[in-house]
Amino acid sequence: MNNVIGIFTVLLLLPLSLLVLYQWVLGLISLWFRRPDIHPPNGHHARFLVLIPAHNEELGIESTFQSFRQLDYPADSYRVVVIADRCTDATAAVARQHGAECFERFEGMPGKGAAIAWGIQEAREAKLAFDAVVIVDADTVADRELLRAFHWGLQAGHQVQQGYNYISNPWATPFTRIIAVTGALRNGRYYTGKTVLGLSGMLTGTGMCIGATVLERYGWTAFSVGEDWEFSVALLLSGQPIYFNPLAKTYAKESQGLKQASRQRLRWASGRYAIMGKKVWALIREGIRTGSLSLLDSAGTLVAPNYSSQASLSILCLITSAVNAGDSVWGFTFSWAVALFTAVAGYFVLGVCSTESPAKALGGLLLIPVFLPWRLTIELLGMLGYGRRHWGRMSRSTTSSQQVNR
Repeated sequence: MNNVIGIFTVLLLLPLSLLVLYQWVLGLISLWFRRPDIHPPNGHHARFLVLIPAHNEELGIESTFQSFRQLDYPADSYRVVVIADRCTDATAAVARQHGAECFERFEGMPGKGAAIAWGIQEAREAKLAFDAVVIVDADTVADRELLRAFHWGLQAGHQVQQGYNYISNPWATPFTRIIAVTGALRNGRYYTGKTVLGLSGMLTGTGMCIGATVLERYGWTAFSVGEDWEFSVALLLSGQPIYFNPLAKTYAKESQGLKQASRQRLRWASGRYAIMGKKVWALIREGIRTGSLSLLDSAGTLVAPNYSSQASLSILCLITSAVNAGDSVWGFTFSWAVALFTAVAGYFVLGVCSTESPAKALGGLLLIPVFLPWRLTIELLGMLGYGRRHWGRMSRSTTSSQQVNR
């Protein structure tokens, strides 16, 4: 029995240790990112078409419009269009009240990906001129420099960009404080580290910028519940890199508790696992065939468990290795597991220090004993295929308040 437990523990420890080490390397490398000047001299400004796919978002979409009215970017160089998809509320009316154009959709394939593809086609038929499409969710608040950052990226040759997606209510509850930490790790450390190394990022569904030439060449081809992962892989396999732009920031209203967040997190997890099962080997094969380290790295990003799952698995390693702590053959696994757990915990501390208020971020520690089992359950259910339904509005709070707290 000791041998079985020992082998099981090593099979967990080895890939987890490599992953955590890699994340630490990216985290440290991210510190070398230097902010470029995104305020070019007066001249040509890229024309942006901002698409906001929305399903029954009348309560939250007003803040989105307000943020886009306050952008530090010429007003005649961007236009905001809402894709009101099968809305049964006043989303379309609210959009028009705030000066946005609105495409209303009541039939066709359901899903966010289908709504985006339809909206792009409608924009073309309406003869709307644009150099790039920016896609943001209806609960998203745009940073004032969002379009300036994307403009800089386009000028630098990055035709597909993913922005820095954070949350607008990081200190609302212990749950949002944990999400603030993991968001800082994912955006500020993990993906920013990839940017410094010249590796591709992944699209995350909101805060995306796609050049018109890319859309003309490939179109929008992702219609699954994991449309962001699906489109990312399709672009990468076509040879189109995805640039993570740390300066293009958006802020989304986060759910305030586990119950509110469960449906959306399950949909995300299920979508990722579906794409992983279908496409990860294609990324690996193409990466080997072309000698592309970036494609192999993207395959690793697709299969790697999220930080919460890493923490849960490191605790499992502690438990299984403790059984063999005194064993002459497998006793070394306990020291290894302790070192791994320390590295995982230290990485969380790095995330805490990467937020705008580390003292407030520490308030999320109280929820971790409940958060980790909840998150692991979501991942397991997603792996089994639960939650693969099309998009819908998620409850984010008990009120309609959209106060932004950055």
